[in-house]
Amino acid sequence: MLKRASLLFAAALCLLLAHQARAAWDYVQRDFSAFYAIYGAYLDDAVPPVAGDTKVAFRLTGTAAKDIFKAIGPDLRDGCPDPQIRLRHRDMLLCRHRPRDGYRCEFGFDLSTGLSIGGSAGGAMCSR
Repeated sequence: MLKRASLLFAAALCLLLAHQARAAWDYVQRDFSAFYAIYGAYLDDAVPPVAGDTKVAFRLTGTAAKDIFKAIGPDLRDGCPDPQIRLRHRDMLLCRHRPRDGYRCEFGFDLSTGLSIGGSAGGAMCSR
């Protein structure tokens, strides 16, 4: 009986602590710095967009990019030849940190289909 009561108390304590940890977080929308480009064909060989071939690429920088970078870790192994450039990605979201210019995340969408597409051309995250 004492063992069962102890287990129930421990479970209740865990639930209370989990609730308190969750209650301390607030959903907040923040401003951010970003760039975008609307184009047709491919990002590394862009042409003017036309009906049925319209895409958008986004580049976030600053605090928003830093927050995303930290949230999607860990770093890619051997992502860039330069060891100071750190890359992280999830599916079509690619983020980079380079000490000299900070954090940057890139992603895009095919506006004709609504599908997520990459926002960076090839190995450009290692060089630009």
